[in-house]
Amino acid sequence: MNRVKNKAVLLLLAICLTLASGVSSPVHAEEQKTKAIWAWDFYEAASNSNKITVLLKFLKEQDINLLFIGTSKTLPDQPATYEELILRAHEEGIRVFALVGRAEWALEGRHREALAELEQVLSFNETHPASVFDGIQYDIEPHTLAEYKTKRGSVNYQYIQVLKKIAHEIKASGDPLEFNAAIPCWYASGEKPVIVETGGQRKPLSYFVLDIVDTASLMAYRDTAERQIRASLAEADYAAKLGKKVYVGAETSAPNGSTIPNEITYYNKGSVYMNKQIKAINAYYARHEGFGGVAIHQYPAFKKLMQGR
Repeated sequence: MNRVKNKAVLLLLAICLTLASGVSSPVHAEEQKTKAIWAWDFYEAASNSNKITVLLKFLKEQDINLLFIGTSKTLPDQPATYEELILRAHEEGIRVFALVGRAEWALEGRHREALAELEQVLSFNETHPASVFDGIQYDIEPHTLAEYKTKRGSVNYQYIQVLKKIAHEIKASGDPLEFNAAIPCWYASGEKPVIVETGGQRKPLSYFVLDIVDTASLMAYRDTAERQIRASLAEADYAAKLGKKVYVGAETSAPNGSTIPNEITYYNKGSVYMNKQIKAINAYYARHEGFGGVAIHQYPAFKKLMQGR
């Protein structure tokens, strides 16, 4: 069955790549649902009016309509700057999500810290009704914890619980904040899928995440459209069953030989090549109900790539 499905993916992708052949311009918003970007470093990306101008100009040039902006330590200190960023972004048709995350938040003893980040964003929205965050993304990666090697089942359970707590708090607040989670692509489709058994259910960890959140950003970091599609299809299919969406992530950071090997990043592949792959992904998923768009990691590296540096 998997071989048949893989052949179907390859055939459809070949058609998509043919259609995308020779395209060097960015994928336009009307040709896809969402094009998002991560910008973890608020100070680097948007800490004053000039930086906001440069950031928004670049996002518009690249047809990016969703910004994940770091807020963890900066939102309390610079609320006026965030207010300006959100107001100006909304004027350009760009949604803005708060971006937070630490692996340790998966552990029960650190859940309070994760919830404090949410309270910070909810408080901002309440006091800045004309410039609210549209959503919040949590990037909590429990597999990176030392405890994961010996207590995987327990850590996975604790991780699921913190996501449930976050979802509960958002719902209780009445704020229409979209809850998004960043998740690795190999939880469901890797060589060793992360299978979790809890609450009478046994399935990949990413499926439990999708049960809880509104949307997910799948870190399908590969350097070809074919491999990104293969890495994201299981979650996209599951999301479709739930009536939810996943954003297929692409990496542009410099390879470092360990956490970012060359084969998972578009860093040195060139803008023409990357845009062709992104267009092929959008074409492949064009009618897939679980596909919400693409997400690019991250702002400084992607900007250099698009500017040929």
